Amino acid sequence: MPIRDLGYKPYEGQLLPHRTRYRVLIRRNLSLAWGSGLVKTSIILGSFPLVICGVIMYLKVQGMRFFASRLAQMGAQADQLQVPTVDDPAVYVFYCMYWCQLWFAFAISLIVAAPAIANDVRTGAFSFYFARPVDRGHYLLGKLVPVALLVMIISAGPALLLALLRLGLSDQGGEALSHLPLLLSTVAYAPIYAVVIALPPVALSALSRNSGAIQGLWAAVFFASWLLGEVTAAATEVPYAALISIPTDLRLVGQYLFGQEPSYALPWYLPAGVLALVVAGSTYVLLRRLGKVEVFA
Repeated sequence: MPIRDLGYKPYEGQLLPHRTRYRVLIRRNLSLAWGSGLVKTSIILGSFPLVICGVIMYLKVQGMRFFASRLAQMGAQADQLQVPTVDDPAVYVFYCMYWCQLWFAFAISLIVAAPAIANDVRTGAFSFYFARPVDRGHYLLGKLVPVALLVMIISAGPALLLALLRLGLSDQGGEALSHLPLLLSTVAYAPIYAVVIALPPVALSALSRNSGAIQGLWAAVFFASWLLGEVTAAATEVPYAALISIPTDLRLVGQYLFGQEPSYALPWYLPAGVLALVVAGSTYVLLRRLGKVEVFA
């Protein structure tokens, strides 16, 4: 039933500036998401890989320096010995961000993003939003930005701290400068990571009022595509089959950005193109759903 038939009338009175309405909705939805105990638990547990990777990185760097100083003191006796090398710090930063934090980021998307619109439709709040001075853009960003921010905090936060730790462990300016691309790679990867994890479940939530069904559907899409893509690629020895997996595409893009050897010998633009199609399809679903809404703003 249209909201006009329910007795709602357009808002009359002084309106906040257009940009302020975005801020109000984002702050409100972020507050509601943060109020969930599961979200707080995911973020707290997500800090453990940071601590573990940070300790390992610190011990390896300091251990290398200790052996180097000892060998220097030994002089000629150390000619046949070799200083231990330290793993590429990009390994710690990327694998912490992808393999460790992906599970916590997915949990955030499952808890916050998947029910985002479905709960509004189920409770009747969906139509009521647009009886206020709120348009489709306000509503859409108000739902997407909080989820993306939480995903970026739980994924890019630890990666940035690890990159800063490696910079802080540098002895010389030249060494620090050589590790600066870690920060740039993390900053470039973070928004891709956040959009891919946050946008599809929000789009799926626009398809039904049953939030539980949407959460199950998002989990099935995420993990079934992962399993099917990896198993098919391994069984057929056709690496292109792995492209049907959203997590695999996200991993390949990250490996190229961090200078790591890709899991599959595929050009970077193929997984990037698949992710672009996923984002474009999700955006289309959202805009099509919101296009059917009566807006009284």
